[in-house]
Amino acid sequence: MKKYILRFSSTLLTVAFQLAAAHLGIATTFNFSNTAPITINDNAAATPYPATINVSGFTARISDLNVTITGLSHTFPTDIGILLVGPGGQSVVLMDNTGGVNPIINVNIVFDDEAATGVPNPIIGSLASGTYRPTNNSPTDVFGAPAPGGPYGTALSVFDNTLPNGIWQLFVRDFSAGDSGLISGGFRVQVTTPEPTSILLLGLGLFTVAASLRRKTQRRLLR
Repeated sequence: MKKYILRFSSTLLTVAFQLAAAHLGIATTFNFSNTAPITINDNAAATPYPATINVSGFTARISDLNVTITGLSHTFPTDIGILLVGPGGQSVVLMDNTGGVNPIINVNIVFDDEAATGVPNPIIGSLASGTYRPTNNSPTDVFGAPAPGGPYGTALSVFDNTLPNGIWQLFVRDFSAGDSGLISGGFRVQVTTPEPTSILLLGLGLFTVAASLRRKTQRRLLR
């Protein structure tokens, strides 16, 4: 019976270790959203300015970050400038002076450094929903207080290896007179980290139980 318990604890210990070790290489993704509309005023800062998302509770640093703009409509998209500022003050222009000259309605854009292309600037047709790299075709544009001054980052990797805790700010403005728009569904920040999840915690729990059982069994065998 004692040998059976020892073999069982050894097996449990192995399974727990494999669960925990396997999960160490798996990143975990978290989504944080502010779905309140953002009004893009003509040749002015948007309302609100900025839109914000509060993130807390992380002990692991960012390994990848993507941003989604939901329900973007505008009568002249190339006027739009969108700036993301992280809790540590790092900033990146998601789009500016791009998107084309034809009106768009309810376009959803995911900004991802690993996307195949930047935000297109179509002359024929309109900007379509899709996943694009951050694209700034007017690096001298300044968003205005309370947004930070430039120069601004050009890639979301500026947030890598930083803690996501704190206030994320999205500054949107229209840089030319004559047109306006709306972000009807707000924005979302997608944070990827090696933060522990339930699978890893289960593995660690089994590891602790198995180690304790093994020690007790070994002590009994030595008596």
